Amino acid sequence: MSQAVEQSARSKFQWRVLAPIVLLIILSSLDRVNISFAALQMNADIGLDPHAYGLAVGMFFVGYLLFQFPSTWVLTRVGARRWIAGCVGLWGAVAAAMAFVRSAEELFVLRFLLGCAESGFAPGVVYYCSGWMPKRYRANSIAVTMLAIPASVIIGGPLCGWLMGVSNPLDMPGWRWMLLMEGLVTVAMAGVAYFIFVDKPSDARWLTDGEKDWIANALAEEQKAAQAPASSSIKTALVDPRAWLAAGVWCTTLIGANGLIFWLPQVIKEMSSLSPLAVGALSALPWVGVALGMVLNSWHSDKTQERYRHLGVALAIGMVALLMASAIPPSPWSLLLLFIGGFGLGGAQGVFWSIPTGFFHRAAAAAGITLINLVGNIGSLAGPYVIGVIRAESGSFSAPIWFVAAVMGAGTLLLASLRVSERRAIRG
Repeated sequence: MSQAVEQSARSKFQWRVLAPIVLLIILSSLDRVNISFAALQMNADIGLDPHAYGLAVGMFFVGYLLFQFPSTWVLTRVGARRWIAGCVGLWGAVAAAMAFVRSAEELFVLRFLLGCAESGFAPGVVYYCSGWMPKRYRANSIAVTMLAIPASVIIGGPLCGWLMGVSNPLDMPGWRWMLLMEGLVTVAMAGVAYFIFVDKPSDARWLTDGEKDWIANALAEEQKAAQAPASSSIKTALVDPRAWLAAGVWCTTLIGANGLIFWLPQVIKEMSSLSPLAVGALSALPWVGVALGMVLNSWHSDKTQERYRHLGVALAIGMVALLMASAIPPSPWSLLLLFIGGFGLGGAQGVFWSIPTGFFHRAAAAAGITLINLVGNIGSLAGPYVIGVIRAESGSFSAPIWFVAAVMGAGTLLLASLRVSERRAIRG
């Protein structure tokens, strides 16, 4: 009977919580990365060179970093339902406004505001989901939410290309129409989100009393094994070396992901004279690898209950594949290697959050997760700009790919240090 209740609670969580979150993260990622497709037309229209484009990409992460803690603080005060609806509506409005930029400076401002609006959403979702399922199911659950990011590129690449290529009733340039439509869809979803989500499992009318009891008991039992913070949750996270090492590992994966997201369409465009629709379709290929890596690696990690080797091997696969891709001329073989690199990158991201959510007590989880995401996203801020500088100086995309591969190699060393630190903490 208890096993049936457990399976029923998990199934309802997946359909009533995870599925809507995945949709919102798809919109979040799409509104964040559609600039990479808009750049095919936008850069010439408003006069962006590679340095300025890299800066525009990076301005998102300035706002994203500055408002992480304020956003998650609001989440813990107003509840998930109001917080989710507010975040979604705000970033949708800013995303739609980018359709009307006339200069690089206006683009910088709106990208900054978009980062502010989306700032707490990713760590907030991780924290929210960790309050629904025990950690033995967490790698796959979090990986499913993260699957939305490659899904947004797999779906969004062709979608962006199509929207940029069709005529529209406002007679706008294709890139402007694409940004406007995708932003307005997000605004509409904010209203829907308010009625879909609940603040916590005990508020869910669609759970039976037995299912609510199973969730509460499973999480309470798990918390007994975690060390409760002796001081404030933020101070606890700040003085925990595991949080900083985990942030370094997360930083390396985000540099790899943002390298693919923001520069790959231009790599493919440089290789060919393809249409925007074809560029969008080919840009999705490495992200199919990311999606497969997330699903398969997180599933096997949950099955074996092993985390560190799954993460380390995935990072190593991504590093080797990218190094090989940088060593050969642009060709179908290089795209295949980027696919394999994406598989390794996705495998690493799919497993990563099961590690820090496992060693933080619930009382310190929100601050710890936010700290890791905040520090890790320094890579999201610096990575695209550094890649732009390397691209401008070298005149090719081989050197930036080598840079990303080297960063992922550093991630494996940080992961080894994190494992040592975790063993020391367990021994007390």
